[in-house]
Amino acid sequence: MKRTTVMWLVARREIVERGRSRGYLVSLIFTMALLLIAFVLPTLTRGDETRHLALVGTPPAALQPEIEAAAARNKAKLVITAVPDEATANAQLRAKTIDAALEVPQDKSSSGTLTYQEASDATIAEICYEAVVIVRAGPDVLQPPAARIIAPPTEGESTAVIFATAGIILMFIGIFTYGQWVLTGVVEEKQSRVVEVLLSTIRPRDLLVGKVLGIATLAIGQLAALVVVGLVVSQVLGQVTLPPTTVGAVVQLVLWFVLGFLFYATAMGALGSLASRPEEANNAAMPVTMSATLCYIVTLVVVIQNPTGTLAQVMTFIPFSAPMVVPIRVALSAAQPWEVIGAIAVMLVAIWLLFEAGARVYSGAVLTSGGRMKLRDAWRARS
Repeated sequence: MKRTTVMWLVARREIVERGRSRGYLVSLIFTMALLLIAFVLPTLTRGDETRHLALVGTPPAALQPEIEAAAARNKAKLVITAVPDEATANAQLRAKTIDAALEVPQDKSSSGTLTYQEASDATIAEICYEAVVIVRAGPDVLQPPAARIIAPPTEGESTAVIFATAGIILMFIGIFTYGQWVLTGVVEEKQSRVVEVLLSTIRPRDLLVGKVLGIATLAIGQLAALVVVGLVVSQVLGQVTLPPTTVGAVVQLVLWFVLGFLFYATAMGALGSLASRPEEANNAAMPVTMSATLCYIVTLVVVIQNPTGTLAQVMTFIPFSAPMVVPIRVALSAAQPWEVIGAIAVMLVAIWLLFEAGARVYSGAVLTSGGRMKLRDAWRARS
């Protein structure tokens, strides 16, 4: 029997057995519920957000009291500050210490200008419109302040960032959910001695690869369901406008999810074979889970703030961090094409090497019983 056929049979077994299990269905429903909450909750709590508005220069004396009254009517929390000129207002907008800046001439000769950094705010716009209309007098009294955005992001950039961030979060969840399936599956088969029967006809490498690919298929299926639900809900709530680049963003999300999951799941499967009990398996896989957690935190805290920095560039070519770092850098237009191609090549080579090394550790440890086996002993024990 061909090795590809063997791997397919192993993968199919994992898909059928685990795909119809209650755990998979509960995980899918629970994750979708979290996704819906993530979309709906900001809409429900938007009114509780505190907004910051700066009044530029010397506005009409009655403007600030009228803005405060309009904010109270709209049940919005608004903090009003004063800045001396437009340059100071723009600096504070770039620093994100204020959400908008309103400049209205003291003589009320025009309705003024309402400036934002990246996107307009409907609540602030409504409050300012009401206040300016009351303060001003003249034939054009109903004219709202002119809106101005300093650095508006393109629709493609916004969507790419959303998908990249979602991909990192889903990858992190997938590592700890489906990677745990690989980990516990290896230990369960080892405990029940099923693996002894399987290895009498199947090579260890084919068994490990088939197991990882089968569970990866289930993970991708859940990812696809989440993406579809997320797109539909976002359109219904009007939270995201899908530009022509949406397909490319989805492709990138799936690509890096697959590469990242294959890498981490293979490592967890190989290390899981060192343990004889589920409790030992979690300890054996601790280096992998800790690496994933560290890369996840650094990506969302450091890389996203400085995607062109040295740390981000180095992490682009490290297999543990590339699946999380590259999508964010691409979304922020901070990665060169050669960096993306190089990162993909590094991941493919790393996955292949991990399959080979993992199969050696797997074959050397999976038939042992008793306590937890050392990685060095498993490497040397391969027949």
